[in-house]
Amino acid sequence: MYRGLIRVYLAWMALLSVLLPGKEVLADERQAGLLQFAVRDANGSEVTSRLLVTPSMLRIEQQGQDRGYILYDREAATIYSVTPEERSILVIQPQPNRVQIPQQMRLRVEQVVDFDGPDIGGSKPQHWRLIVNDTTCRNVILAPGLMTDALAVYGDYLTLLANQHYLSLDAIPAEYRDVCDDAIHVFAPVLLLQKGLPIRVWDQDGTQERLLDYSSQHRVSSNLFRLPEDYEQVPMSGVR
Repeated sequence: MYRGLIRVYLAWMALLSVLLPGKEVLADERQAGLLQFAVRDANGSEVTSRLLVTPSMLRIEQQGQDRGYILYDREAATIYSVTPEERSILVIQPQPNRVQIPQQMRLRVEQVVDFDGPDIGGSKPQHWRLIVNDTTCRNVILAPGLMTDALAVYGDYLTLLANQHYLSLDAIPAEYRDVCDDAIHVFAPVLLLQKGLPIRVWDQDGTQERLLDYSSQHRVSSNLFRLPEDYEQVPMSGVR
């Protein structure tokens, strides 16, 4: 009797797999936060950058290009830079909390109090500046209270990446370094991010960024957060 019921159940499941071919794919989806930005460099070239964020993973990719992507494993404190052309994965795992701000670098953030902009997602935008040694290095229009979980994961990624930049900082000749660039990418990568979701960003060097879309309930394939199994993994070591 039980064997007969099992055969009926298996036959029914096989029928469903034929009638509903997309069922298996849908079951392998997951919810993620979505942040999409248009990033324009000082030369005017613009790319669209998409961030997909879960509590433990972050994927960063440039849309319309097939140059690879970045996965950040928050629990392992590891960044993976995937390059399909070379079938390789650069593994970045620096020692945490090693960045020390130079004594001659004076960092501060200040709010522009007379800014007035329309609400975004129920949040009143604010204008903030990152100032380094009396030079305004970055301006940001941001929305407090939006996408806080996603921004926390993104901030952890930027902090870990800053640690890696810090390890190789001494190897860069002084004439190729800029105090604003050092502050934004090495010594203060999350000072403004902690204030809210960036809507518009413009830096002293002409780089600009604007938010195109955001969602806390975006559905994506779980495969986007998995590393290719047949790629060679190459560890990246520090220089400092």
